[in-house]
Amino acid sequence: MSTPLVYIDQNIIGLQQQGLIKLSNRDDMIWVYSKEHFAEMRRSDNPEKYLDILSDIGAKCLELILDEDWKITGQAKLNEQGTPYQHYENYIEAMGEVDFDESIFDPFQVWVNGGGDEDLLRDLSENFAKQIFQLTIGLPFDTSEMTEKAESIKPKFDSIIDEMISNGNDIQKTRSAFGDDKGTIGSISGEKQIEKIWELISSTMGETNISCDQFFGFDSIDKQGYESWPMYLGIVGCNAVLDILGFQAEKKCRKISKIHNVKSDAGHIGMGAYCSAILSEDKRLIRRAKAIYEYKKIGTAAILVERRTHKSTQSNADASVD
Repeated sequence: MSTPLVYIDQNIIGLQQQGLIKLSNRDDMIWVYSKEHFAEMRRSDNPEKYLDILSDIGAKCLELILDEDWKITGQAKLNEQGTPYQHYENYIEAMGEVDFDESIFDPFQVWVNGGGDEDLLRDLSENFAKQIFQLTIGLPFDTSEMTEKAESIKPKFDSIIDEMISNGNDIQKTRSAFGDDKGTIGSISGEKQIEKIWELISSTMGETNISCDQFFGFDSIDKQGYESWPMYLGIVGCNAVLDILGFQAEKKCRKISKIHNVKSDAGHIGMGAYCSAILSEDKRLIRRAKAIYEYKKIGTAAILVERRTHKSTQSNADASVD
């Protein structure tokens, strides 16, 4: 029988660092982290304090397996070679080698969630074209066709943005359009929560014949070269849809300065799907994870670690993952 993998959210590392819980290097389970943790550490003032914790508890890095075309295969592997410090250094080096702004579409995501800035949204197409140019400028072959295509879609891109701004981004109107006039979606609980949400909003879909999986992002209409849409991307997409609908959503999804935290939460839930359990202090994250895992019949246990006394928190965390 394989050793259980227990994925720890970034806030669990923080609790350990503060001495509020006491995780230890154990033989009966493996604490797991991912590159999503590195993305969060990179935004912090002192990544070393988190890397120290990962080293102390013997945590291992879980990585998505990519094919020769850098596409997600749907599988993940545990990288048991190297230390958290080495993996973090490799991550930083890799990020530095590619001149790619991963936040380029943040203004779009924030806008559809009911926040954001019109000017940032209007700059999106221009920034996208510049990004393509930066990514292709050093390639050892003629890239003019790629940059021309990027420029050619700019007018259509701008037209979409203009329409979005014209329609406004009142999130309550958006949710009402999906049949949720009274915030019912936000209070859905119990079993089969995704199905309950779909039952509420499916009547607003008209004759589109869209399925529940397609609506929530698990079966992308545009497969982008994939034969089947990877579960990880489906989970990340589902979280973005749930933000719009207001299911266990936070106000930070409407703030450009906080949207990266929202994306990290989705990434953690996605990576947790490859493990036996995921631990977090974030109630909303755990509730979403439970709803998503139940809907997709993923066996990962989503476990909430609550702030209590030092002793009771330790007991709660250990008992929950055994």
